Amino acid sequence: MPGTSHYVAPRSAILRWIVSIDPNLPPDVRTRLGAMFRSSPRFFVLAAVNSIAVLLVAFYRIGDPVLLALVGMEVALLAARLGALRVWSTRTDPFFVVGLAWAANQAAAIMAIVLSRDIAMTVIVLASSLAGIGGIIGRNFMAPRYAMAQVLMIDLSFKASFGYLFPQFLPLILCQGGMFVLLNKAMIKQHRRVTVRAIIAEIDSRNQAFHDPLTGLMNRRGFEGAFERMTAGAAQPALLYLDLDGFKQVNDRFGHHIGDLLLQEVGRRLTAAAGSDATVCRLGGDEFLVLVEQGSPSTLGQLSQRLIASIGMPYTIEPTVQVEIGVSIGVAPGCAAKELTMTSLMILADTALYAAKAAGKSQYVVYSERDGSEK
Repeated sequence: MPGTSHYVAPRSAILRWIVSIDPNLPPDVRTRLGAMFRSSPRFFVLAAVNSIAVLLVAFYRIGDPVLLALVGMEVALLAARLGALRVWSTRTDPFFVVGLAWAANQAAAIMAIVLSRDIAMTVIVLASSLAGIGGIIGRNFMAPRYAMAQVLMIDLSFKASFGYLFPQFLPLILCQGGMFVLLNKAMIKQHRRVTVRAIIAEIDSRNQAFHDPLTGLMNRRGFEGAFERMTAGAAQPALLYLDLDGFKQVNDRFGHHIGDLLLQEVGRRLTAAAGSDATVCRLGGDEFLVLVEQGSPSTLGQLSQRLIASIGMPYTIEPTVQVEIGVSIGVAPGCAAKELTMTSLMILADTALYAAKAAGKSQYVVYSERDGSEK
């Protein structure tokens, strides 16, 4: 979907309020919606060309120099918008300020043309403004206040100038104006609802593709992506290969339901014990992987001991079901691999895990090039 780029909220408190996105939405959804404000420069160029063409034709027919001034303002606003797009990644205030200024310029053009009493140009500028309102709703529905501010400036300029020329129609104009506001609010709400549902569905689909449905941890596909991101620079991460001790016996005795609940709790404990900088993966069954930035053998040993202690604490799965399990860990430092790939590290970690299993339950072994593995 478009609009997946980064979004920075405006620095100005007033602008933040105007362009506020529903705070009740999840942060990742709000970021996606905010990023959708940024359109292709082509959209703004075409909108400016349309406005300039209408104003030039109006000037040719009416001769009001104000219309030429509005043409100059339209050109300046286009240049400002293109400039605001260049700093979008760090500052969004200019973009939204220019957007409001553009709507004000459109409103001024509408009033100048309608007050000229040129019927043909009034019809043309009205059609152009209605198209502009449709574009505003389609582009800025993410922030209802921002969209409605632009829409009202354009719509009220026509109603005010028309009401000034034909005051006998003011009751009808006021009634129609209220209905217009309600209709636009409903359109904005509907457009936002549909888009939010689509974004949430896409995020859920992506999470299912990269996460284990039982524990919520990354699956192998997601883990490989995390490994690639970590090794994109000069990092040499370490891989810990974990195999639960005694899980099969618990699963056989109490059934798969208790086994699943136990795996979920193991996932929570691993995540907490490994720390926020680590990436935890459920490889399958009762096997897990932990990826951390390269540390010294002593640091990796301390992490392994912490994981063993956390997993080894008793579990109260249900009020009448208490179990204990352990975990064996094989550790593969990144520096031990001749070729730093996910496969090579898993082979080394598996070798160390085999040695840890042979040494007894709840043990860890750090792979060493010297003798294959060492405690």
